[in-house]
Amino acid sequence: MNISPFTKSLKYTVFVSFLAGITLVGCGSDNKSVEMEPSVTPPATETSGWQLVWQDEFDGDQVDDSKWSFAIDCYGGGNNEAQCYTNRANNASVADGILAITAHKETFSGPAVNDSDPNYSIDDTSVTREYTSARLVSKNKGDWKYGRFEIRAKMPQGQGTWPAIWMLPTDWVYGPWAGSGEIDIVEAVNLKTVTNGEAPESAVHGTLHYGQAWPKNVYSGQEYHLPDGQNPADDFHVYAVEWQQDEIRWYVNDVHYATQTSSGWYSQYIDETGLLATAPGDAPFNQNFHMLLNLAVGGAWAGNVNNTGIDETVFPQSMLIDYVRVYECAASPNTGEGCASIDDNATLVTGHAAPEIVVPADDFGQGPVFSLFSFEDVTSLAQGVVFNSYNPDGALSYEVQSDSERGDVIALTKTGVTGNLYFEYSPRVNLAHWQSLGELVFDINITAIDPDTEILVKIDSGWPNVGDATLALSGELNQWQQISIPVATFIANGNRFSPGSTANLADVVNPFVIEPTGPASLLIDNVRYQYPAQQQDDIIVYENGAVSPYQFGLYAASGELLEEQIDVGGDHNIVTQLTFNTNEAVGFYQSEGVVVDISDFSSLSFDLNLISDPREVQSFNIKMDCQHPCSSGDFAIDTPEQGVWTQYHIPLSDLVAHTGSTLDLTQVDTPLVFFPSWGNQQNVVVQLDNIKLLK
Repeated sequence: MNISPFTKSLKYTVFVSFLAGITLVGCGSDNKSVEMEPSVTPPATETSGWQLVWQDEFDGDQVDDSKWSFAIDCYGGGNNEAQCYTNRANNASVADGILAITAHKETFSGPAVNDSDPNYSIDDTSVTREYTSARLVSKNKGDWKYGRFEIRAKMPQGQGTWPAIWMLPTDWVYGPWAGSGEIDIVEAVNLKTVTNGEAPESAVHGTLHYGQAWPKNVYSGQEYHLPDGQNPADDFHVYAVEWQQDEIRWYVNDVHYATQTSSGWYSQYIDETGLLATAPGDAPFNQNFHMLLNLAVGGAWAGNVNNTGIDETVFPQSMLIDYVRVYECAASPNTGEGCASIDDNATLVTGHAAPEIVVPADDFGQGPVFSLFSFEDVTSLAQGVVFNSYNPDGALSYEVQSDSERGDVIALTKTGVTGNLYFEYSPRVNLAHWQSLGELVFDINITAIDPDTEILVKIDSGWPNVGDATLALSGELNQWQQISIPVATFIANGNRFSPGSTANLADVVNPFVIEPTGPASLLIDNVRYQYPAQQQDDIIVYENGAVSPYQFGLYAASGELLEEQIDVGGDHNIVTQLTFNTNEAVGFYQSEGVVVDISDFSSLSFDLNLISDPREVQSFNIKMDCQHPCSSGDFAIDTPEQGVWTQYHIPLSDLVAHTGSTLDLTQVDTPLVFFPSWGNQQNVVVQLDNIKLLK
């Protein structure tokens, strides 16, 4: 007899007729039997050159710990799944040449995170779930780059079942999931479930995940249906991928049904300089990957399709695995090329091209109004910004459409629970100057909304560094209303889904995210950040430190001006101390690149303490600037008493009326410039505190 590398050993092939019809009783407390009916392996692939390099035939009586490790957690797989993974025999058992991964309906407690998290502890029992199952992982025991990966398996059935045979990178060279890639050899959900009288669910799926770190990942794949109405849950079938440089192919029973090539995948990651870069070649699928075998329950996919949710009456359910075999191409093991079995009728999956990497703009995100999307007749999306969405279930759709009164607006519709629309600026942007005074403002028109749906708005620095706010909606449907949310609110609220996390405004990637929590349809327009100074009672420039967007700066034409932040205690605490060892210098507080309209304000207030002034003529000046050369000019102030804190209130009208002044109060970027009169500033030491603009 000719035995191909894809056929079970001769010993097993002869033995299979003896096993047919045997029932293996599960170890769970519900004592429900698990059918074990391996069938003869389908005909071998008519391809030579594949060389067996790793295998598990499951011929023993327990899982081989030299080949597999167990995941032990109640993390939920990152997909809000309902199971805890355990290493117990009733969740993963080996008998009669078969591995059974079995999901049970039972209450179980375990770690809240998986073992890749630094906070992981196997003794953690902080999460309790209503199902158990198993995940086997070959990491550091079976790791490969390129080859043929072949698994003979029988799938479970029922609403809420989600079996997966898949691969992850052993070393995350291109950053967190999914920037470093994922290869799904075969997945299925809810097999044999009948939805609305349709044919029973029967699809299996082969998929790649790649792109950037979540949530900017993408995926592409193809589903497959067995011929003649067969269902993958009724019998064993052989699932395989052939992975070579620049190409991955999917097979069921040696039927080649899908191909993806490197022209349709990519990886973008943050390089050592902190900038986004596109990885070369066929990245991310050019590194070592390992295999995972698991049966999940519910979650973002299985729980949201077919009849939705979980049918607890179908459990226990098992994914049965006859063997796992890994081959390398003897002709070219370094590339995997030369051993392909190709069917020209297989679907060539289009995939995704790498998006353009935007070069950061120096003025991006500046004020006084930073427009992300305007209400002009022609769509005005800020340069470098793109629309994107987190949409794992296909429940969200959006488009730019024409409005008869407003021109172009964004129309968003959501039919499920999961997903959001976000405005992405991939170079990332520092928006810290908006925190104290800024607001995120936009117009919204709710055209339909489920009674239980909330609308969240977020500022996103990359999960979990997100700040969110819930809209307080007023008015009726189909009416436009303006929403204004102080930027500080997002930081104070933090991430409701990850307590303790919040946005880092100095490193924002998605400056606007909108997320209905359930079904809703809405229109969005005129999205912007702005400084609504008119709504402020006062603007604090300095109080125990500079207040964003203001920061200290100095200019010294000669000599040295020394600036220090010192703690003087008492009522003043932290103050700015300036020591002049020069004759021509100024110290100032400026919102660089940001102008603020303070035309509704009445005065500039600050506290001054003169520490030392050996000059014969003790004279001091201030200025207010509106983007040089726009300025009030040198404005003399009364000389303070040495060693005593003196509070100054300078009417803004006096600064405007000052001889030679060109001050424009609608364009102020530097509310205070301070200096001893030029010509002699030597050894003058002063302290400044409580710099404010008052109404």
